[in-house]
Amino acid sequence: MYPYLWEEVLGYSVPMYNLMIAIGLFCMMVYVAWRFEKIDGFSRIETNRLLIFIAISLGAALLVSWLSDGIAHTIHEGELAFGSITFLGGLIGGLVAFVLLVRFGYKEEKAKLPQILNTVIVGVVLAHAWGRIGCTMAGCCYGIETDSWLGMSFPSGASGNVPVYPTQLFEAIFLFIFFVVLHKVKLFRGKEFSIYLIGYGLWRFLIEFIRGDDRGEFLTFIHGATQDYPTPAQWFSLLMMMLGIVLLIRQAKKEKVHA
Repeated sequence: MYPYLWEEVLGYSVPMYNLMIAIGLFCMMVYVAWRFEKIDGFSRIETNRLLIFIAISLGAALLVSWLSDGIAHTIHEGELAFGSITFLGGLIGGLVAFVLLVRFGYKEEKAKLPQILNTVIVGVVLAHAWGRIGCTMAGCCYGIETDSWLGMSFPSGASGNVPVYPTQLFEAIFLFIFFVVLHKVKLFRGKEFSIYLIGYGLWRFLIEFIRGDDRGEFLTFIHGATQDYPTPAQWFSLLMMMLGIVLLIRQAKKEKVHA
């Protein structure tokens, strides 16, 4: 694909991955700000405070993403292997940081935390979709080798000229559709966070079976160093789905009590 927008711009390379991440984060912030004010009824001051919390949480997400990916690969390879990032690790770190910021820095509105998370997670889906387009351009996060018509090669990526499943593109398409569903389907309104945990958790668990890049590993004392599955992402995906189901059940019980 095309890892750079231009090979040289005023002496600097412009990585397409970074550009797509920037576009995704911008779209996320615009969407979340719009929804906070137009749908959730927050004032401009309240919205700005929440956007600042999101920005801080993105920094925490990047740090946890780097640490979690490095730890998984270090265990798998038996030596320090830091340098790359993983979305699921960043998601956990970012959400934890955001929840703590809201609970302790926005106490007057902490009762609205579920509502806030429902809005933010839809924005995360949109940002993630753009990020996966960046992965497609960079040639990372690719799939296993294939001879089917779906195969793509990434000469500038780690897969080289070998045709592989473009799992990055598959996920980008899924995420854009998922964003529209979470935003538009009234049945999911007020349950977006739980639906996301279940929906993306299931998707990620399944697509891991055709991912061809180094997936890392933990629990090697159970599976052995050459065992490919479950991958760390699949363990996280299972936890996401279970948490989503628990949250849906709790919400259904509360609605039944207040009915």
